[in-house]
Order: sequence, then C-alpha cells, then structure tokens
Amino acid sequence: MTANNTHNLLKEFQNVLKYYLDKTERVMNLYQDTAETQYFLFALKGTMSFIQNKEKVDVLSLKKSIDGLIAGQKGRNGNDRLSDLRNELEEELAILKLRYDLI
Repeated sequence: MTANNTHNLLKEFQNVLKYYLDKTERVMNLYQDTAETQYFLFALKGTMSFIQNKEKVDVLSLKKSIDGLIAGQKGRNGNDRLSDLRNELEEELAILKLRYDLI
C-alpha cells in the first residue's frame, strides 16, 4: 500500500471514529445511558487517541486498531441503542477493511 493510501486509510478511519464518538455522546446525553455505553465511548476515544498520538502510523497498526474495535463488539450485550451502534460500527469498519484490502 502506498503512503498516499495509508494516509487516506488513516483519514477515513479517523472520520469513522469521530462520527461514532459524536453519535455515542449524543445517545448518552439524550438517554442518560449506562456505564456500558460509556465503556464503548472510552474504547472509541482510546483508539482515536492512539492513532493521533503515533508519530508514524502504518497500515499494520491501523489494521490492528480496526480489528481490535471489531473484536470488541462481538458477543457484547447492551440496550438496543448500544447494540445498534456496535453493529453499525462493525459494518463500517468491515467496509473500510474491504476498501483498503486489509482482510
């Protein structure tokens, strides 16, 4: 993968994370959701912080971050809103992996 593709992947990944961070915060504020939703939010914030604070982001570390978020959503219970957020995030990340041939 070229440096330009790596940069594009990073930007798209950041956009997906930002979207779900904002959406999760709105859900929490609107519904005064549970600690489990807060945990989901912290996972997103932690991943965003990790990729923003690396001096050089490579495809392997981005793939590991994406895979980690996907794996973190598997088999988790929660209210319907949280389950929907998890499913949406997992689908978005799977599409991102396909687009950049990270399978």
